[in-house]
Amino acid sequence: MKNPIAYAALAAFLSACSPKNDPAAHMKTASLTYQQDGKDFEGYLALPKKTDKKLAGVLLIHDWTGLDDYEQMRARMLAENGYVAFAMDMYGKGVRATNHKEAGELSGIYGKDRKLLRSRIETALQVLKSRPEVDSSRIAIIGYCFGGMAAIEAALMAADIRGVVTFHAALSFPTLVADAGNIKVPLLIHHGGADKFVPEKDVKALRAQLDKVKAEYQLVVHPGATHGFTLKSNVGHEEHFGMKYDVKADLESWASMLSFLRKTLK
Repeated sequence: MKNPIAYAALAAFLSACSPKNDPAAHMKTASLTYQQDGKDFEGYLALPKKTDKKLAGVLLIHDWTGLDDYEQMRARMLAENGYVAFAMDMYGKGVRATNHKEAGELSGIYGKDRKLLRSRIETALQVLKSRPEVDSSRIAIIGYCFGGMAAIEAALMAADIRGVVTFHAALSFPTLVADAGNIKVPLLIHHGGADKFVPEKDVKALRAQLDKVKAEYQLVVHPGATHGFTLKSNVGHEEHFGMKYDVKADLESWASMLSFLRKTLK
């Protein structure tokens, strides 16, 4: 039986990705430079072109390679659904990983220094909240892989947001036990059932701690989905990297996120 939600998500996905689709016709996009600690960062902003009221905002945190076309595409997809989307830059203007070694080195800085990670997120949040088009009381954070870990870290630091959504996130948190009680917003965690990059012990530890503090959360496990299941760039890399694009998990997780945002940002 056809799933109307999944097919609606597919239509939106194809619309956003189509080379014939002209974002300028119905939305505004721009690279946005901002500063922290004397360093330049370059994010990407996407929002509906015409609006007569302030809109909810979504901060998008990139995967371990850095902000690129993929996150920009997702930001446009969010704008098509009526949100002001800001894809932040965690690494600095012009700093992007070109291979897995560099990605590990760049993301590893924040794995070791969660205080720095939190400060980067807070700065980007303020950039989004300061936009005149944004209702600063209605903000959510979404993240992919490394960015998913960072999004949950935002909840652990009690950031002033309405909710968090993650896709194939790293799920190891040094301050989980100490800070889980800070989580006051709903979490929607999409995880691949065949994710070899995220140890099962991390999944169990997160679930146990969230249950202990009675956090409001959904941990959705997509059967057979690997790490990076939303990334079309993984097509052809299945054997080498153990990652595979999964269209079903991609569409279902995106539709689930849109439903979550409608409820939490209303």
